[in-house]
Amino acid sequence: MPIRARCTAPRLHAIPVSDVKILRYFRAFFPDVASYPDRSACHGRHMPQLLLSMEYGENEFQWQQKYGPVYSIRGCFGESRLMISDPTTAKYILNSGHFVFGYSQQKMGNVLFGHGNVFLARGDEHRHLRSVMNPSFSANNVRALMPIVEETGQKLVDRWESLGFEGSSVDVFPTLNDATLDVTGKAMFGHDFNALEGQSEVARIQRRLADSVSSPSKFGQLVDAALPYIPDAVFRLALNLPIEAMRMLRDYKGMTDELGLELAIQKRETQAFDGLVGAFINDGGVPDPAIGVHLRTTLIAGQDTTGTTLGWVLHKLAQMPDYQQDLRQEIQTAGLGEGLDYNNLPLLNAMINEVLRMYCAFPLSERVASEDCILPLSQPIPTATGSQMFEIPIKKGQCLYVAIAAHNRLSSIWGPDAGEFRPSRWLEKDPRRGPALGPHPTGLTFLGGPGVCLGWRFAILTLQVFVAAIVKKYVLSLPENDSVRPRLAITLMPATADEMRQLPLLIEPIT
Repeated sequence: MPIRARCTAPRLHAIPVSDVKILRYFRAFFPDVASYPDRSACHGRHMPQLLLSMEYGENEFQWQQKYGPVYSIRGCFGESRLMISDPTTAKYILNSGHFVFGYSQQKMGNVLFGHGNVFLARGDEHRHLRSVMNPSFSANNVRALMPIVEETGQKLVDRWESLGFEGSSVDVFPTLNDATLDVTGKAMFGHDFNALEGQSEVARIQRRLADSVSSPSKFGQLVDAALPYIPDAVFRLALNLPIEAMRMLRDYKGMTDELGLELAIQKRETQAFDGLVGAFINDGGVPDPAIGVHLRTTLIAGQDTTGTTLGWVLHKLAQMPDYQQDLRQEIQTAGLGEGLDYNNLPLLNAMINEVLRMYCAFPLSERVASEDCILPLSQPIPTATGSQMFEIPIKKGQCLYVAIAAHNRLSSIWGPDAGEFRPSRWLEKDPRRGPALGPHPTGLTFLGGPGVCLGWRFAILTLQVFVAAIVKKYVLSLPENDSVRPRLAITLMPATADEMRQLPLLIEPIT
C-alpha cells in the first residue's frame, strides 16, 4: 500500500489547468523532467511526439523508462497534461469518481452516440444503465451466444474464399470489421446487418467514419484541443454544415435511430424482451427514440475495438509461423466440435492475451479532474531537494492521460522483458506480478472501476472463435515489404507506411 502520510517535502500547490505553473513545478522538483525532450519547444510540441509518431509508443515508452510512471507533458496550448501509468494512481483515477472524460471526448461522444450514452453518463444515470446492460454481457449469457459467434466466424472464412483471397496478398481489415459488426448486431440486438455480404449501409458508413479519422494530424490535434472552448450552440451549428463529413454523420445517426425504433417496435409486438433492446424498453425504461443512442454506442465500441484487436492477432501469427503451426495443431486436436471450451486452448489464449497486453485498442484514456483531489503514488518520487513525494495534489480542471499501453509494459509488473512481445509468458505459472486493475489479467486493456468495458467477455469469445476458424482453414504470412505498424486514430489501428488503414496478409489454404 502507498504511504499516505503527509510528505515532508515542499508541498505541491494545486494549480489550474490553464496555468503553466504546474510545468514550472515539475521543472523545479523533477530535474529529469526539467530536461525533458524539446522542453523549450513551442506549445504543443509533446503532443505530436506522443500521438503522431510513425509507430505508436516509440516516444511514450522511452519517456516512461526514463521519467517513471508519472510525468508531465505539454498540450497544444502549453497546458500541463500528466501521464499516469502508476498502478496505484491509475486505480484511484478510475475508481474515485473525481475524474471525467476529457472535454473534447465528451463533445464528440455526445455528437456521435447521442446524449445519455453509457460512456459519458455519470452518477445514478450511469449506474442504472450499467445495471440494465450488465446481464446481456454476463458470463452465462456470453456462453449462450457461442453458436452465433461460431456461425459468424464460419461466414468470415467463407467470405474470404468467395472473394478469392486464397493464394493472394490482400487487405483483410475491412472483412474483420464487417464480421465484428455482424456478430455484435446478431448477438446483442438480434439483427442481421449482413455486412460480410456487402449488404449493410450501416457498415459502409461506419467504415467511412472510421477512415475519416484514420490519418491523425497536427491540425486534428489543434481542433481536439480547441473543442472545450467552442460553445455548444456553435458546435451544434457546425454539425449542420453542408459538408461531406457532417452529412455522413447525420445519415449514420438517422439510419441507426430508425433501426433502433424498428427493433423496439418488433420487441413490443412479439413481447420477446430479450437482448439489449428488450432490456432497454422493458427493464430500463428507455424511451424508443433513445434506443438509437445505445445501438450506436454498442456497435461502434464492439466493432472497432474487437476488429482491430483481431487484426493484430492475425498479424502477429503471420510474423510467427512456428507458433501459428503449433496453434493449428492445438485447434485440430481439440476438434472444435459442439461444446468446445475455447478457454482450454492455451496457445490460442496466450496469443490473444499478449496482443491484448501489447496492442490494447485504447492505449490512452484522457481524463479531467472534476474536483480538487490528491493522487496517491505506489512509490515515492524524489524531488530536487532530496526529499520524497508520496502524493500529488490536483486542482479541478487538470487534464491527464491514463497511459494504458505504458501501464501494460511496466517492468515492475511484467519483468525485464515487459516490452517484448512474448506469448509464452502466458504459459508460465505467474505471468505477472500483482493483481490486475481491470477484469482481465492483461492489465488495463479493458479499463477498470465503474467504467470497465461492458463487453470484455464477449470480445474475448469473439477473438477466440474467429482466430480458431481462420487458423484452422488458412496459413497466414506477411507479404514482401510488410510495413504495417500501430498508429493511433481513436483505436490502435494497423496502418501501412503510407498511413493507410490496412492489414495486408498473404492467405494460403491448408493443404
